[in-house]
Amino acid sequence: MRVRVNGVSLWFEVSGPALALDDDGVRPLPTLVAVHGGPGVDHISSRLNLESLTGYAQVIFYDQRGHGRSDYSSAEHWNLRTWASDLRGFCDAVGIHRPVVLGSSFGGFVALTYAALFPDHPGGVILTNTTGGRTDYARSVELFRRLGGDQAADVAARDFAEKTEESAAAFDRVCYPLYSARPGYVEEAAWRTRLGIRTREVNLHYWRYEEPHFDPWDLLPSVSCPVQIIAGEDDPICPVELVQDLASRLPGSELVRLTGARHTVFRDQPEAARDAVIRFIHKHAATDQPNAPDDA
Repeated sequence: MRVRVNGVSLWFEVSGPALALDDDGVRPLPTLVAVHGGPGVDHISSRLNLESLTGYAQVIFYDQRGHGRSDYSSAEHWNLRTWASDLRGFCDAVGIHRPVVLGSSFGGFVALTYAALFPDHPGGVILTNTTGGRTDYARSVELFRRLGGDQAADVAARDFAEKTEESAAAFDRVCYPLYSARPGYVEEAAWRTRLGIRTREVNLHYWRYEEPHFDPWDLLPSVSCPVQIIAGEDDPICPVELVQDLASRLPGSELVRLTGARHTVFRDQPEAARDAVIRFIHKHAATDQPNAPDDA
């Protein structure tokens, strides 16, 4: 399905019903809006990660502009303020009131920026396997060294410094398989890559031109909605010390640390991650959603 938002067409799909039918009648389920990672990949990995929520919540996935099946747009619009504005516009267009938004990895940068720019809009924000927009390359390199040896550390350091197609391809080959602590991820990572749609130019544009000049953490004082942060204690991309710092700057936020999990928290600790999300959305999601507009 498609919806027009801020001058572009965004592609989305819905997983699960909005209403549960049981012996007590019709019961509304909470709605969760999932913001995929990247930049430069589509929503497919998020869909695979969140399949276990079916029956507990209705989950809406969408491809951000420049990604997947949504409009490509152009480079001047590949920035966090625009993606955050698109997130708000998307929720409004499909009729989600006070949404609970889950941002994974890079999607967490978008979700945090959205929560800060539009503080009265979200019912709550869940940040999973994300730093919310900051990096600690020195810590990440040493984590890759611990998980994959000197080759992984060298490849990561090169990509963090160069941000080229060649360095990114080497990172995907050597470092990406280290994102999970559980066996079999090398093959699964390759399968996920084949399933998804990649836009490498969006990835490179963000890291070269957007990340050095815009820090979502600068907006943290404006965040007023409830926030849950789910972090893998061995995540090489999002060092847990940096995530702890983020949580400390969001008074009242809930930090869920998952032992033995890396960047793929829903793969490495599926039950703990799922249960934390369910607990949060049932507490903060509105269940009196208005109907979606006819042209959605």
